[in-house]
Amino acid sequence: MIDAPAFDPGDEALIDPRVRGLVERYAHLVGATVQELEPQLVELALPDAEIPRFWGRRSLRVAFSPAVLERHPDAEVAVLGSPFVQELLGAVRARGARRAFGLIPPTHAVDLNGLPRTFAVRKGSAEPPVTSLALHPVARLVARVRVTAASIIAEHIVESGVFDLVTGVAVPDEVAGMCRDIEAGTLAPADEGAAAGAAAAQAKPLADLVPLMLGDMEAKLEAQLARHRREADQALAAELARIDRYYLHLQEEAAGSAGKPARAEERRAIAAEHRRRRAEEQRRHEVRATVHPLQLVEFTVLVQRVDWNLVTQTGRRATFTAERTLCGSGVWQLACPQCGAVPTELLIDRHNHVACGACGKTCRVCGDGFCDGQGITACHVDEEPACDAHGRTCPSCGLPHCTTHAGTCSAGDHPACSTCLEPCSVCGKVVCTTHAVRSAGGPKGERRLCHDCMVYCEGKTNEPVGRDEAVRCSSCEAWVCTNHRAACVVDQLVHCSTHLRRADRSRRLVCERHRGQCGHEPGVIFASDEVAPCPACGKSVCDAHAGTCVCGTRVQSVTRRHQAGLHAADLSTVLPRSNGHPG
Repeated sequence: MIDAPAFDPGDEALIDPRVRGLVERYAHLVGATVQELEPQLVELALPDAEIPRFWGRRSLRVAFSPAVLERHPDAEVAVLGSPFVQELLGAVRARGARRAFGLIPPTHAVDLNGLPRTFAVRKGSAEPPVTSLALHPVARLVARVRVTAASIIAEHIVESGVFDLVTGVAVPDEVAGMCRDIEAGTLAPADEGAAAGAAAAQAKPLADLVPLMLGDMEAKLEAQLARHRREADQALAAELARIDRYYLHLQEEAAGSAGKPARAEERRAIAAEHRRRRAEEQRRHEVRATVHPLQLVEFTVLVQRVDWNLVTQTGRRATFTAERTLCGSGVWQLACPQCGAVPTELLIDRHNHVACGACGKTCRVCGDGFCDGQGITACHVDEEPACDAHGRTCPSCGLPHCTTHAGTCSAGDHPACSTCLEPCSVCGKVVCTTHAVRSAGGPKGERRLCHDCMVYCEGKTNEPVGRDEAVRCSSCEAWVCTNHRAACVVDQLVHCSTHLRRADRSRRLVCERHRGQCGHEPGVIFASDEVAPCPACGKSVCDAHAGTCVCGTRVQSVTRRHQAGLHAADLSTVLPRSNGHPG
């Protein structure tokens, strides 16, 4: 083992100074030798067993500075993400995920005077405290944190603070300093006799401890994460601006450069694709941190404990512990096992866990306590908390609510919150907002309608109306609301706008079945009762061209026939004139 010279952080921000310590600890662990060739350049000679982990290389030079790498291009650069560091981390993992040191030497004796006071228990009480002596494992976690966001890829080696694995509370700074001294070899661990009579305490599951350590790591990486977020936000703004310009150009093309009317369907498709691409880029530029645990560095500390057995009025029981390490400052530590804050009041949740009054809540439905993360902090209806047994998330609006403000949607037979459930104005069935539509401009005003009682006026999805305020088109069975329905002047039946057309001369509404044409003007639309057939050739003739048909037959005008009360059959009595001219 060698003494590493001080690292100059101005050399290169990408070089993490802790990588050198990792190299040296690994060399000490496996029996490799580290020879310093010059400042920030070492040669690592590996034993035979470790050669396969470094692709058959028996020795390799490692540079801890870009300036050294320029002078020795054959050296390996010790930067996070480099092949050498990846190989080193793989070799460390293969040696074990835990690194155990001995007992931290005690500097204080057991003191039964000045014990902490008893805490108040919500809806319960605390039994007299019990004092004991125990051995607690304490540890810090070393992890590699990979941060990604679009084109941003960064790696950091982070060490958490030292935590008590029994209580989940961070140890005092003095104890953490003694851990560093033992790891550095400047402080020798105590022998087993120093802990005579102390029982080994059971550590919490790592699944409960790792989130606490990760939270501490996140706090230490806050400056780097903030910088990555700023870079990601700048890149996202530039990318969204480029996307907006692209789809704006597509919308302008869809509208037609030569004054053609916009194709609504194509514009809607472009707008939907535009929204999808924006959402995709926003997800891609989210800063994500992936933690890869490398090693748990463990120590043992002698602890004086005070345990209170807490009992609630409903019979739930749990234990709250205060402790003082018999090394360092030796002060008593009292902290909430959930959030680490100093409690003023304690409660027991429905899973028999202890929490303080700040992070613990009382369910407004059952009255039981619960910790953060086990229920909802506030129902969006009455702003009251609810435990995990009585807390829900509404699938319709996505907001949290309690079972008191819950119901069932008749349409989908699924639960929903009370604010999302209302009866249909037509049939009265209670439906959620997902299975209901609000008709804003219907004939009967704004109403809530279920999907069974809702129709679209003329098939337009932007105009929902109730079935009780619409009729079907006689031509295509489409629904037409009473505000927009119109009837053919010939058959007096309701038709939609697609199947109604105004006659070109009279401007009367006529359906497709009752449209007529004049033989003299085939491009002009008439109502069927505005033209009359020639009795000889059968061609239709309008009022404007009534008289003599092109075949020479005399045709009376439609208007005169209506005035005279004649029927179509009376046309057979009209005789043609001999000269072929209209009379």
